[in-house]
Amino acid sequence: MHIKSTTRNPAVLLLLLVSSFSPVAAGDLSIGRMQVSIWSEYDDPGVLAIYEGRFEDATRFPIKTSFLIPKGSIVNDACSLSHEGKHFCQLYTVKESSEFDEVQVYLPYPNFYLSFHFTPFDAAIEKRAFSYRIKSNHSIDKLEVDIQQPLRSTEFHLSPAGGQAKIISNANHFYYAYDDIAPGREHLFNIEYLKQDRKPSIDIKYSRMTGPKVFSSPYETQRNFRVFVYVMFGSGVAGVGLLLIWLFRERIFPRQVTAQQEIPGGRTNEISKT
Repeated sequence: MHIKSTTRNPAVLLLLLVSSFSPVAAGDLSIGRMQVSIWSEYDDPGVLAIYEGRFEDATRFPIKTSFLIPKGSIVNDACSLSHEGKHFCQLYTVKESSEFDEVQVYLPYPNFYLSFHFTPFDAAIEKRAFSYRIKSNHSIDKLEVDIQQPLRSTEFHLSPAGGQAKIISNANHFYYAYDDIAPGREHLFNIEYLKQDRKPSIDIKYSRMTGPKVFSSPYETQRNFRVFVYVMFGSGVAGVGLLLIWLFRERIFPRQVTAQQEIPGGRTNEISKT
């Protein structure tokens, strides 16, 4: 009996090589400490959110895990931090669901950093209000939440009450701390305030232009580009599908070729060929 070894197949060899270095699923791995920063109109007319912290049991890394963020968010960075504090930005995928967007990412180290922007209100309206839900797929030993009041805003209201107020770099911050958070447990924060302009709290967009600046969102450009990519990808898929249908029809129903055969008397006779 002749047995053929499958390891001679280059595709199988590549699969085995990749699988040997693939990170394992996070499973029941817990987060020791996690800080969530919610900074409205910080560097953008929308909201900047930052998730950073450290997983426990560093011996299980690398891992594959996911973070839940508001729907429609634009991810800026999904990074894993080395023991020396270096940021290693990772490739990620965003899976949409009914309530959240899920950022799926591979982490080579237990320290993580995720930042993103989203726009939950119309910055053209003076009164801005939104709700923010924090939900984790992992248990968290200690959760810290930092909410910043935008500069030049008034009538700032925040719930739940009880946040510790601090002033950092001329901005009001409100801190919350929670212990022993079970997976899937939610924390809801309601934020509202009045603001008469669309300018962010800081201007990190350097420009030598002497004219008036337009405070538009660079992340809106990313969002529009992503829509463009989706449309182009969909058009390409549709084009390939039409080509395959045409080839299939040609094989099953070949076109008839009409040839003319000359017969005595100067007449022609049409003959159909396939």
